[in-house]
Amino acid sequence: MTRKVRFYSGVEIDKAGERHTWSADAWQEFMDSCMDESQAFEIRGRKIAGKCELCSSPSVYYLHLTKNRELSDWPEAGDTSGSVSNLATRRAQTGIISILEYTYLLPVSGTPYIALLRSSSGPMPSAISDWMRMKSGMSETGSSFELQPVLRNNARQKLDEALGVKSLEVRFEGKPDPNSASEIERAAAEASSSIDGSDYANMSVEFRISMGRSTIVGPSTEAIRKQALSILANNNVSANPLKNLVHSGWVTKLRAKTIQNNPDSDKPVIEPVDFIKEQLTEDVDFGSMKDDEMTPEIILSGMMDAIGRFRKRDIEHS
Repeated sequence: MTRKVRFYSGVEIDKAGERHTWSADAWQEFMDSCMDESQAFEIRGRKIAGKCELCSSPSVYYLHLTKNRELSDWPEAGDTSGSVSNLATRRAQTGIISILEYTYLLPVSGTPYIALLRSSSGPMPSAISDWMRMKSGMSETGSSFELQPVLRNNARQKLDEALGVKSLEVRFEGKPDPNSASEIERAAAEASSSIDGSDYANMSVEFRISMGRSTIVGPSTEAIRKQALSILANNNVSANPLKNLVHSGWVTKLRAKTIQNNPDSDKPVIEPVDFIKEQLTEDVDFGSMKDDEMTPEIILSGMMDAIGRFRKRDIEHS
């Protein structure tokens, strides 16, 4: 069984709109602040809870975030007698009061990056960003927070330095999230709302936003640039999504034409970026574990292996 570990940096945006990338020390301070009891916040209608916990083997501190699965989405289960029924109808019998989707965050020691691994419907980076903002009290100072995926140097530089983005191509496979922080994903969810749920695994929705042949920079090209950032922060992005998870929605195409300064002319130039090819991730092979429990020890051991490989690619993202 293969799972994908993704890497992010933390960016705090102050009330003046200035962006400040968190250092390794800033991540450590935040982790320290989460050592007490679990704290939950309501985020876009769902309760997200989180706490910093210690794993004994490997011996690491990690941020453990969970999201309640809605009662209507609880699965069926079979018992030793062969009886099958929905778990939601057996809460009194089993003592189970909630089913939790999880996300693990593990700082990459000595760097401004964190590694992230989530269950199929675990809290997304956008929800985690909101949880961190609420936990740290940033709202009181007018600040906000984002988790931004680590891209290869060239792609990140193109997006950060772009005067704007003149076109954006996006393809969603599976079920887009109608409550996403991304305006484009919400539009994709609305466009596909008439599709029967049983057919989501076979469905794809594509959007193309273009300003035509013009290279004029303005509010529209900046808005499209921000949409590219939003999709990168809020979505599973992969050219080859895990087919058993495709029902939860993946972005399998994300291309932008960025508008860049031209040092040799007053006329800007167009630089294309394919973000799926440029995002840095590591696949973790948990072997033939489909019938085994994914314990914190197993998950974090896999994440540590991914971090080791990520460190060897330092030249690609530093």
